[in-house]
Amino acid sequence: MILAIETSCDDSAVALLNSDGSLIISRISSQTELHKKYGGIVPEIASRKHLTTLPLLLRSVMESQNLNLTDLKAVAVTYAPGLIGSLLVGVSYAKTLGWMLGIPVVPVDHLEGHLLAPFLDNSEIRFPYLALIASGGHTHLIHAQKLGQYKLLGKTMDDAAGEAYDKVAKMLGFQYPGGPVIEQLAACCPESTIDFPVPLIGKKTLNFSFSGLKTAVRNEAIRQGVYIEGKRLISFFDYVEIGDPERKRRIADIAASFQKIMTTIITRRMTEALKKTRLKQMVVTGGVAANTGIRASLAQLAAQKGVRFFYPSTVNCTDNAAMIGYTAAQHLKAGKQSFESVLKLNASSKSPIGLMDITV
Repeated sequence: MILAIETSCDDSAVALLNSDGSLIISRISSQTELHKKYGGIVPEIASRKHLTTLPLLLRSVMESQNLNLTDLKAVAVTYAPGLIGSLLVGVSYAKTLGWMLGIPVVPVDHLEGHLLAPFLDNSEIRFPYLALIASGGHTHLIHAQKLGQYKLLGKTMDDAAGEAYDKVAKMLGFQYPGGPVIEQLAACCPESTIDFPVPLIGKKTLNFSFSGLKTAVRNEAIRQGVYIEGKRLISFFDYVEIGDPERKRRIADIAASFQKIMTTIITRRMTEALKKTRLKQMVVTGGVAANTGIRASLAQLAAQKGVRFFYPSTVNCTDNAAMIGYTAAQHLKAGKQSFESVLKLNASSKSPIGLMDITV
């Protein structure tokens, strides 16, 4: 049995899996309420919360299955990339368990975890496939050739896709996280009227760029008098109670127009990547993969191109330990045994996959 630990950012997550990678139980403790008032994640608060939450989560999952620590055969842990303080909490905890129990500690790249997350919900996926990891910290376009063998096709040159959602929501006066709020606002405005620019249009690249788009949204929000800076951030439910219908309309229009251009950007890049790689399967994964508008657009693209399209369930889109444990299980099943010794294992803010040279 494998215990998996994920603490790369603000969510504490623990999971138990069988040696074949089948999930027994997965639990996540969210810190969203802690960080809302700051408009984003505060690293120091995140790491301190992991310290108190991890032992409680571990006890909870073990007691729920009537198991003891001696039943564990390996510990899988996210070691990179992420907030270094948060990663260190998880890695230190895993190292302690591994040393105490005399079992292997399997370090897992968070990006590889996201790449394999769709397997948790879609047993019919097979290598190779085209994958877009889109989250608050990452936007990577990857050719997944086989387990442990990946080619980086493109990545963001500035902000990540999820970060762009969060920042745009904050500009309009809304609390973190911004992605769900933008999607809710967009649903209030079926016909968006603003044509935001498409970044890197006409460039021969599979990279992404969102900083210029973010600036365009900011300028439009200022022009329409709905830009918020240094004021109390509200929730979507507070928005519903706003008594000024015209102000509500302008906010929803900007959000819907932003959602529309983000969908366009992602769909165009996936179209170009499919053409270049000629792959017959594609995956979107990470927090942004929970966005129903983006998923619908990619599903339409897949149908047009005759390509199979997969994505994780909503709970497996966000950071979770199940994908970390599943990834470790696949490497163990493939016969990998040479892991760094427990005492030498360390955390890293950078991903080996994210640092690869871009090739097409």
